[in-house]
Amino acid sequence: MIDLHLHSTASDGALDPPALVSRVRAAGVRTLSLTDHDTMEGVPAAAAAAAEMGLEFIPGVEITAVLDRRDCHILGYFLAVEPPGLVRFLGAQRTARLDRARAIAAKLARLRVPIDIETLIRKAESVRMVVTRPLIARALVEAGHAGSMQETFDRWLGDGRPAFVSREGHSPAEVVRKIAATGGVAVLAHPGLLRRDELIPGLARAGLGGIEAHHSDHARPERARYAALAARHGLAVSGGSDYHGDHHHRAKYLGVVGPSGAELAHLRQRLQAAHRAVAGQAGAVAAG
Repeated sequence: MIDLHLHSTASDGALDPPALVSRVRAAGVRTLSLTDHDTMEGVPAAAAAAAEMGLEFIPGVEITAVLDRRDCHILGYFLAVEPPGLVRFLGAQRTARLDRARAIAAKLARLRVPIDIETLIRKAESVRMVVTRPLIARALVEAGHAGSMQETFDRWLGDGRPAFVSREGHSPAEVVRKIAATGGVAVLAHPGLLRRDELIPGLARAGLGGIEAHHSDHARPERARYAALAARHGLAVSGGSDYHGDHHHRAKYLGVVGPSGAELAHLRQRLQAAHRAVAGQAGAVAAG
């Protein structure tokens, strides 16, 4: 089984990277990618754990782009852990997350449900964790303002709720180009949740390598439709459970949802094409 969409405590997952690798192995997964939000901090530990357990590991990340003030997620695969351009890019992404977290906290304070955002940020940074809305939700629960994380989203943090702060950031095409420029393969994450299929041709021209057709929140007809869209545009098909922990509804799809071996092979072909493109650009610069 292959699962190319997994989250650890480096972003908003429940398990640290080694524990996550152990959990996915128990679910029958033999090839995996860690795709935390806007960070690759968990990749070295996950890669080491996978090697110890005899599993194939693909370095990854899930980068947050912004489309009409909404999140649009782009997955990046086969990335070196610290390519300078990507390190700077992800650093800027994390800074934007901190700015947003402080703005959310200010709104929560005005709503009389305060949290100590600076302490939360310090704790997160001490363990190289990005600050996410679920982390803020957990702080609200721990402060006694709500009985569950879901309640915090329903009352304050969810889109359109009183403490929601829309995100500012790079466009999907810019994120795709950044991943491609570092020699990775960019994949549009869970397009059935985004529902903006008209973007796919433009993203393909920008260097998109694949579409995540297989996802826990895609019904079977959606998986088939996005696989067909990928074929139409010459893109690879990818997928994974988007596992965040056993508390999440997607946990039941761990070891169930993912690409086939043939689909992974096509994704690797896209990697080779990306490397040729980067080499060609470098050659053109040198010749110039």
